[in-house]
Amino acid sequence: MKQLGMPVSDDTILRHLKRMASQVDNEPPARIIGIDDWSWRKSWRYGTIIVDLERHSVVDVLDDRSVESAKAWLRERPTIEVVSRDRCGLYAQATREGAPQARQVADRFHLVQNLREAIKEQMSVYGHAHVRPILSEDAIASARSQQRRAGLSHRQSRQEICDTLQALRQQGLTYSEIARRTTLSVATWWRRLSKCISRNAM
Repeated sequence: MKQLGMPVSDDTILRHLKRMASQVDNEPPARIIGIDDWSWRKSWRYGTIIVDLERHSVVDVLDDRSVESAKAWLRERPTIEVVSRDRCGLYAQATREGAPQARQVADRFHLVQNLREAIKEQMSVYGHAHVRPILSEDAIASARSQQRRAGLSHRQSRQEICDTLQALRQQGLTYSEIARRTTLSVATWWRRLSKCISRNAM
């Protein structure tokens, strides 16, 4: 929060979350929820956060991340139809026992994470030796030489511009006259001319 320019203590954030969770009591019961663990204190003490995915609001914050507390919470809410969760077996078990009517789904973040890990695992199993390059060696060499030619052509045209600007200046033309003839603004041609002079001085 400090990085966002909002110095707020962790306790204040937790109080705010609890207050928000208590304010949703007068709304219709949640049907589609997301459940995940979160850290009260990193690597030390974890809790469970439950979010109404239709309203995008926190429904409750549980003091721990145990099967028993999540199961008890779910059992009190028979209206829950879908539970979005991570791969943690703890919440899968809590949902099976506390809300057997609910369908369990993986949330989008964890689906992408699973996909990334599966790809990474496959790449490490097969290694880079089995990966076919997209371009052939000849195509790569051709692209590199084309890139070099384009760079050389660019340098040559830049040098031609420099030579033209210097020739016009040596003819005694004013800055504004050079700008008119070259269709460059005074600032642009002055910048280019000064670069040319410094480059030629090297």
